[in-house]
Amino acid sequence: MALSFKKIAASYFASSLLAILLASNAKAETLEEALISAYQSHPKLQAERARLREIDESYVQIRSQERLKSNFSAGISGNLTHTPSFTVPIPGFDSFIESGTNWSNPASAQVQLIQPIYQGGRVSALKDQAKSGIMAAREGLRAQEMQILVEVASAYVDILRDEEGARIRRNNVMVLMRQKEAADSRFEFGAGTRTDIAQAEARLAAATAGLAQAEARLQISRASFRKLTGHYPDNLEPLPRMELPITQAEAIRLSKLNNPSIIAATYQEQAGEAAIKAAKSAYKPTVSVSGNLSATRWNSGFPERAESAAIGAQLSIPITTGGETRSRVREAQSARTRLMFQTRDAEREVEALLIQSWAGLTAAREVMLANEVQISAAELALEGVTLEREVGTRNALDVLNAEQELLEAKLALITSRSEVEKAGYNILALAGAFDVDGLSLNVEKYDPDQNFKTITDDNYLGAIESILPEDWR
Repeated sequence: MALSFKKIAASYFASSLLAILLASNAKAETLEEALISAYQSHPKLQAERARLREIDESYVQIRSQERLKSNFSAGISGNLTHTPSFTVPIPGFDSFIESGTNWSNPASAQVQLIQPIYQGGRVSALKDQAKSGIMAAREGLRAQEMQILVEVASAYVDILRDEEGARIRRNNVMVLMRQKEAADSRFEFGAGTRTDIAQAEARLAAATAGLAQAEARLQISRASFRKLTGHYPDNLEPLPRMELPITQAEAIRLSKLNNPSIIAATYQEQAGEAAIKAAKSAYKPTVSVSGNLSATRWNSGFPERAESAAIGAQLSIPITTGGETRSRVREAQSARTRLMFQTRDAEREVEALLIQSWAGLTAAREVMLANEVQISAAELALEGVTLEREVGTRNALDVLNAEQELLEAKLALITSRSEVEKAGYNILALAGAFDVDGLSLNVEKYDPDQNFKTITDDNYLGAIESILPEDWR
């Protein structure tokens, strides 16, 4: 059984060493490169950007309601007319008309133009509502980007943590292998007991199992990293230092200015204000002008051809809508009130999350400092217990226990360090700073305004729109 444990431990050590050698030959990857890779290729971000382009079209569709519209229609038909013979009685003589068949192909064409002149500000309000909705959606995209970037950074930290954890456990296995060999040697010379061998063997088995679990955790972290970035990690560089807000109050202040959830809620509140104006516009009259050009050819009757042109104005004055307009106004007002409270709720939620993250950061820092002290004390204790065993005042189990305490302290330290980093990333994200601009990533930033400008750059279609006052539309 002792030989089997040595083989298992050696196998883990050899496979891990090979992975380290391969990684050392690979190009080192930085956190910035990992973040850029996810920013450029993550499917969820690509889908969110496409959704934002969909929302941009709502503005174009609303704007079309204030612009000149025209349509063309044409038609042609075939008419077969059969007239039977008959006699027309006329005083003094009779007139006989013979039967006949007549075929005709009447055709017509028409062009109609309609230009709204006055709509009581309805379209203008709807445009404002659409713009606010678009701006809120852009903040939603920024929130999604920050979430993905935080996940990438956390996965990066997890890999560094798990690689260090596997290295520590691997070293522990090698130490316990030497302890086992020493126990065997002492037993052969009569200075030890089978109990010492069994205890060393048990600790070696537990350490080997712990190494297997550590290696599995590392592979899980690598898979999570690949899901986020599209590739497996390559020889990750140490984490860069990131500047955090100095105080919790400063972090909360920054969040109220920059957090995308709060900003999006504010834009939605503005959209609610515009919706009230759009609902109230239904009380106002509407005015439009229209023109019509038509032509007919090959009529079976007289005249055979004709052309006509017409121009007119239409005035529509709402008198009563059965309470519908008042209901829609009240509905919009209630929606605006709801959105106002949702903005306050978003502020409270972000503040609560920031306080929690700050508390987590503070605790993780204190734990990390305690772990560092614990490691120093455990190393000193192990050294003392080892010397005391050599003089006979301690036994092998005491040494094994001291080594286990040192192992647990080292593992606790790398865990607390990772928690410190993750808490910092969450604080930056809640403060609205964990994005391309806040991190100063060397990547071409996706600009949602570019698509909006492209699809709305057709002012030549809105010549009349530019003449009419905004309040009329």
